[in-house]
Amino acid sequence: MRGPGSKPSLLFQLVIPATAVFVITIMSLIAVVFSDPRAPLAQWLNQHGNKLLVGEFIVVIILSILAMAVDRIQTLRQIKQDSLPQAGNSSTSGETTSVEK
Repeated sequence: MRGPGSKPSLLFQLVIPATAVFVITIMSLIAVVFSDPRAPLAQWLNQHGNKLLVGEFIVVIILSILAMAVDRIQTLRQIKQDSLPQAGNSSTSGETTSVEK
């Protein structure tokens, strides 16, 4: 199993900047409310802000789900590999689990 000090996978590392961009977009949309409505950035965000937020939200959700799924698959694979040698050792030790009467 992955320990607390293990390096995060690439997908988890991609979630961080995607979330940062999402938060910056939200803060920009809040700033537009208090800024000059004639500013080019304010006009562009007023026109495309909702689509931008939805797109960024979908990217963050997809990356997060993929990162968790890949991590789970890797963890299960590692558990399976760790348990195979132990299962092989117990079957070759000559012990029987059934009791004869």
